[in-house]
This record gives sequence, structure tokens and C-alpha cells, in this order.
Amino acid sequence: MSAPSEPVSEEEKLWGFIAWLLSIVGAVLALVLKPGYRYARYWAYLSAAYFIVIVAAWVVSAILGFIPIVGWVLGVLISLAVFIVWIVGILKSLSKEYWRPPLVYDIAKMLGIEKV
Repeated sequence: MSAPSEPVSEEEKLWGFIAWLLSIVGAVLALVLKPGYRYARYWAYLSAAYFIVIVAAWVVSAILGFIPIVGWVLGVLISLAVFIVWIVGILKSLSKEYWRPPLVYDIAKMLGIEKV
């Protein structure tokens, strides 16, 4: 789903960006303040799902941290992957694109993104 079916206004793009940039806080702000903006709601659901991924990655990294060297390296790689997804998401939200990142989108489907 690379291009939206209807045009996305600059304000909707801004709220989609805010939803993604500020993680769970941005998601809540977008859902509460701009519930009529389909693009912002889409990114808010993705952001809420991404927050779940961040928490899970943090737990896994903390557990792996007890394993000398290999665990630390894996923890750093997980953190790097999470950070890269966040940066790509920022760029995608600003490009007015409905992005489906693996795992994050699957969790967002459980949260109800398909109703958007």
C-alpha cells in the first residue's frame, strides 16, 4: 500500500508525522485531537504498535544483556533495527505513504488499523 487512495492534506501529513515521531504520546494526541484524519489515524495505530515493539525489544535486549559479548552485540543490533524502523517511518509519514512495516503492521492489525 504505497500510495493513498485519496489525497492527503498537509495538515493530515503533519499529524501522521507527529503520531509516528512521538510514539505512544503522538498516537494518543492524533487519535484524540484529529479523529477525522484517516492518514493521522493510520499512523497513530502504527505508532501504538511500534511502541509495543519498542517495549518488547527493550525486554529482549535486557535479557540478552546477561549473556557476555554475544548478548550485548545482539542487544545493540536489535536497538539499531528499532531505530532504523523509526527513521524510515518518519520519512514514510512525511511522504504521505501508507507504509506496512513487517511485525509493526501485524500488531497494528490486532489493534484495529484495518478499520481506518
